[in-house]
Amino acid sequence: MKARPDTTAIQDLAYNTAASGGDSVIDLAAADGEYHVLDWIIWSYAADPTNGALVVTDTTNNTVKFSVDITVGGPGELVFGDRGMYPPIKGIALEVKLVDGDQTKKLNVQSR
Repeated sequence: MKARPDTTAIQDLAYNTAASGGDSVIDLAAADGEYHVLDWIIWSYAADPTNGALVVTDTTNNTVKFSVDITVGGPGELVFGDRGMYPPIKGIALEVKLVDGDQTKKLNVQSR
C-alpha cells in the first residue's frame, strides 16, 4: 500500500510574477523522504493569454506531471481537495510554471 503524505503538515504559500516575455515559475526543492503536496494554484494574466498554460514538472526526473491550457486571463484556480495533488514518489523537486502567454502574469501556490 502506498503511503500518503501528512495532511496536517504546515502549509506554505509561494508567489511569483513575471512580465510579458517570461514564464512565472515557483520551484519546490526536493526534500528527502517527503512529498510535495499541492493544495491549490491560483493564477491570473493581465489579459487573455496567447498559448497560456499551467505546467507542473518533476524536475528531479524531468517529467511533466500535470499540464492544462489557459485561454482566459482569469483569475483562475485549481483546488486539489483535502488530499492535495502529489507525485508518486517522495524526495523529488517540483516546478510550477505559468507559461508566458504574451501577458504580465501572477502565480500563487499553496503547498505542504
